[in-house]
Amino acid sequence: MRTDDLIDQLSARAEPIRSGAVARLLTAAVVAGIAGSALVMMSMIGPRHDLTAALSHPGMWTKLAYTFAIAAFGLWLVERAGRPGAEMTRPALALVLPLLAIALLAGLQMSAPGADMPRLVMGRSSRVCALLVTLTALPSLAAAFWALRKLAPTRLTLAGAGAGLFAGAAGAFVYCFHCTEEAAPFIAVWYTLGIAAVTGIGALLGRPLLRW
Repeated sequence: MRTDDLIDQLSARAEPIRSGAVARLLTAAVVAGIAGSALVMMSMIGPRHDLTAALSHPGMWTKLAYTFAIAAFGLWLVERAGRPGAEMTRPALALVLPLLAIALLAGLQMSAPGADMPRLVMGRSSRVCALLVTLTALPSLAAAFWALRKLAPTRLTLAGAGAGLFAGAAGAFVYCFHCTEEAAPFIAVWYTLGIAAVTGIGALLGRPLLRW
């Protein structure tokens, strides 16, 4: 059988994808991943005891906004990576925005008169923050890979990195509800390090796990 004949036969059997199928798939992955990450956080370390009061502090909302923005751009990368040949430049460039914002805020806090720079950067939990973010992110990473395997990624390492970026930020978002650190320099260093670690894990797993 000639190649052209095989292509004609396969295309004749193809059924159109339902409108919104990718959006529904990614929504399911987000819900499942964040639910799993929340379960890990609740069972492993639990929420902070003063959570209700913390929600009135700007530092808490800084953490939530920073991690949410990165998770959103990471999910955008996953959506693009799941479509062969889709353009990925815009979501990659958009990541600069939250990184610049947290860097600017961190710089302002560290340059304030009388700022305790070591405390602003190290806080009280720097030794465990990135590790706990990584552990909390694992269910979201699994969910993102599950979604990608149902799509058609061709840039496997990049797709895995996008899944890791989303998962790392989603895990960090969930971790916010446990962590009592609210200084922007701490968030800029240790939250970003945890997100970067999960991104690296995703990149390493992309080729072996997303091959189709």
